[in-house]
Amino acid sequence: MGALYHPKLSTVRVENLRLRAFIGFIDWETEKLQDIIISYSFKYDTSLAAKTDNVQNAVDYKKITKEIIDFVDHKSFHLIETLAEKIYAFIQSSGAELQEIQVKVEKPHALRFADNVLVEIDGKDRYHTAVVALGSNIDSEQNFTKALSHLQEIGFIMKRTAFIKTKPLKFEEQPEFLNGAVLINTKKSLPELKMHLKQIEAILGRVRSDNKNAPREIDLDVLTYNGFLIDKDIEELPFLIGFVQQLEPEIALFNSDVKK
Repeated sequence: MGALYHPKLSTVRVENLRLRAFIGFIDWETEKLQDIIISYSFKYDTSLAAKTDNVQNAVDYKKITKEIIDFVDHKSFHLIETLAEKIYAFIQSSGAELQEIQVKVEKPHALRFADNVLVEIDGKDRYHTAVVALGSNIDSEQNFTKALSHLQEIGFIMKRTAFIKTKPLKFEEQPEFLNGAVLINTKKSLPELKMHLKQIEAILGRVRSDNKNAPREIDLDVLTYNGFLIDKDIEELPFLIGFVQQLEPEIALFNSDVKK
């Protein structure tokens, strides 16, 4: 088995974005613009961007900031808690590669005798949703049971598909495969989740070779993460499309913008 890939994470931080909005629910708060200060940060793997010095391989934080401004400035909200949640959700929707998102929303002089009131969201405290596919044609049922047990150690299994038998593709001189998928909630980032899946495969005895269609004890792949389609090869295996449609029917297939 080859060495596990360890991403080179960098932190992008935008601090003290000063905007004005209508914040509150009493009369004067809904009629008078008030100061709002927004800060956010996230981590992502900057290896490709740094190597190529190409903006196309970087996360466009200027675009993210502009869209936050458009969403907040001169708009109306009752609670800064609501505003912080919406900003967090927007940044999260900007790409599955964004990790450890943090958002801070401040409302200066909101309380008498206090300089500030603020709400902070730390993405490390949040759960992420992923669909993980399982496949095996060596001691399939036994290895599925073991794999599910290991998956429960890195998250909560919320739903699973029926497990089905499929015929091998390309390299046909081998046993049928047992296939299925689970929907899990986990605090692992996408790179961390992928790394843990590779570790589970190794524990169950899988040794990777140049033949990608060879028999295997277990195959674990991330199909979706936080609503993003991750596995670009899903079209080659129609039953994988069926798994995603069963577990996360709201996801628009083939609309992934994840940077590889």
